[in-house]
This record gives sequence, structure tokens and C-alpha cells, in this order.
Amino acid sequence: MKVVKNRIILRLLLFILILVFAVNKGYTEELQALESKHVKIKAEQEILVTRDIGGGMPFSQTFSLYGWCGNTSFLIHGTETGIELMDFNGNKTTVTSKGTDYPKGCTPDGKWVIYEDRNSAREYRDRFGRLPENIVDDGPGWYGLVMDLYRYEITTGRRQKFAVVRDDSTALVSPDGLKVFLGNRHDSAIEMPEPKWETVWLTNDWTYFDTFWLPDSSGIVTSVWGDGASLGVEFFGQNAWAKEFTLEQINPGEKYIISLEAVGSKGRLYFVMGDEYLIKDRKGWHKYHFAGCEIKNKRLTCEAIGEFDAQNHYTSASNLLANGDFVFKEDGDNCIRLLKPEHADGGCIADTRFKNEIYEDIYLIGTSPDGKWMAFRRGKLPPSDKRFYAYQYDLFVKELSDD
Repeated sequence: MKVVKNRIILRLLLFILILVFAVNKGYTEELQALESKHVKIKAEQEILVTRDIGGGMPFSQTFSLYGWCGNTSFLIHGTETGIELMDFNGNKTTVTSKGTDYPKGCTPDGKWVIYEDRNSAREYRDRFGRLPENIVDDGPGWYGLVMDLYRYEITTGRRQKFAVVRDDSTALVSPDGLKVFLGNRHDSAIEMPEPKWETVWLTNDWTYFDTFWLPDSSGIVTSVWGDGASLGVEFFGQNAWAKEFTLEQINPGEKYIISLEAVGSKGRLYFVMGDEYLIKDRKGWHKYHFAGCEIKNKRLTCEAIGEFDAQNHYTSASNLLANGDFVFKEDGDNCIRLLKPEHADGGCIADTRFKNEIYEDIYLIGTSPDGKWMAFRRGKLPPSDKRFYAYQYDLFVKELSDD
């Protein structure tokens, strides 16, 4: 009887050992499978800026992360909170508490925030009080609504009204901090307060977007009309000139969707072109083509610098950096990738993992003006069903490699 009991105990122990081995084997295989879904990521510095950036509502409904302010903070706008600055530690500074004040950007050094007062919107009249339809001697006039433009000095809290602009105008301060591009020309007569910025305007009445200053502050380049149909260039100062270039030489027959994405430190213009296609009834870009252009002697010369096949994914967000590197996120791929256009594949630089946490998705927000940091969010279901929204979104920044 004792022998039988020993055999039963022995078999029981053997069964437990086999069970433990099987569980461990399954767990190991599960970990290996998880790892196989992720590309090895370099260990550049990654910072969790703030958790639950949605503030109890989906990310896009409470406020919008408007963009970078300098290279180490963000501009945030909300209808309830107004305009705020947030640094990499999640600390916030209020610029204005009026939800009708809307951010237009920051100076390149991150010292001034520029915003427009949408409560000031009014019908345009010239300096003599005339409406455009009553002006017959000064050309077509300047139609539309205008509003007041303000700047806010972050260190002192000083607030100054410094221009009147169209409701579709921009406010880009030049890299040297001496000029501010305000859009299409009009007759604003506001005296610029100290420190004075020279106000510059487009000579042509272009419908423009995706506008960049040249790195030497001599002029601007901008996409004109829809999807980069042409390129508008204007130089200011003593050797001023303006010209609109067709992009036929890099996009023959308008075969691709084309976009001006960045201007390099030496003034090289970077364009991205894409083959449009449908995936599950959604439009996307299937193949990316990259081109670099230069402006010399009032001529535009371009060359192809690489391409990338996105295969079967819809690219939901992308940034082309001033050094030509392409950072992008595709639907169905929980990786943000970085591609050097001369290479054929983009390596994963951030995925859904953060330390011991696994998020459900990841989304690229944008890269800093100096190209050294990227901002992105990760999303997951909240830990409690007592919250009244579906997802928790956490904001991160990650240092980009110089390689």
C-alpha cells in the first residue's frame, strides 16, 4: 500500500513539473511572440510629459496641442482654458485665459507667443475708413475679415498688440528674430512696439499654406493653392523679388500628390510626393517619392533623393525633418518609424511599450523645429470604468538620434 501511495505522489509531482514546464514554455513563447512584433529600438531619451492629456474627454475635444514653442515646450489651446504653454515636465503657464484668443505660433527662440484675438474680427476698412467695394483706384482691395494680432513675452508676461491681419493670415517670425511674415499685403498702419520686428507681406495675393522662412531670413517659400500645386517664393529687402514656380519638373503631368515639407539649414527645399490609392475605402499614399530643390539665380532646380513603399498601410501622420529624414506612422502598424530617404526601409523608433506598460496604440504628433525631438501620444483604456470617455491619452517626447 505504501508503494502505491509513493507512486501516486511521484506521478502527481511529475504532472506538476510537466504543467509548470508547459506554462513556462507558453509564457516564454508568448514573450518571444510579443518581442517579434517589435523592432529593436535605440535607447534615446524618452520622457513622459503628462498622463491623461485628454483631461476626461477625448484628446481632440478638450483642447488641441497646437504646436511647438521653441524646442522644449508646447502651445496648447482650449475653448475653456485659453492658451497655455507646457514644458517637458508637464508644467503649464497661462498665456491668456480667453478661449477666443487663438495661437498662431512662437518665435524661433521660444521667447514670444503670437496669437490673434478672434473677438476683434471685423470687416476690413482701409486707413481712410473705406470698404474695399468703394475703392476704385487702388486695385482689387483687400477683402475679408481682419483681427488684431498680439504677442506675449513669456519671461515678463508683457502683452502687446502689434498688427492687424486677415483672418487667414499667418505670423512667422524669421530665424534671426528681426522680421515677421504676416500674409498678403494690406495697409495696416499700427506702429510696431519695442522690440521692433519688420513686418513683411506677400507681393502676390496667393492662397498659401505650408510656409517656411529661408534659414538666412532673406525670404519665405510657401505652397500655393491646393496640395502644393505650385511654389511661391518671395525675397525681402534690397534685392527683393517674388516668383511662382511650377513643380512640373519634379511632378510631371501632376502624377503625384505633392507637398512642401521642410527647408534645410542650407536652404534646400524638401518635397514629399505620394501615389494616391484606396485601402478599405480610405485614401492614402502607397509609395512616397522624395525630392530636394534649390533656388539659384531665380531658378528652381530639383533632384530625386529617394522613395519608400508603404505597402498596404495608410499613413496617418508624417514629418520630414530639415536634414531630410522622414518620420511617419502608418495605420495598422503600432510603430513610429524613421526613414532616411536613400534607404528602402524605415526603422521603428517608438512603439506601444513604455517601461512596464503596454499601450494599445501610438500616434505621431510632430517634431521640434530643430529636429531633435518628436512628440507623440500613446492610448489605452482607462483603469476604471467610472471615467466618461473611452481612452486615456498620455503625451510623450523622444530624442531623435543624430545618426
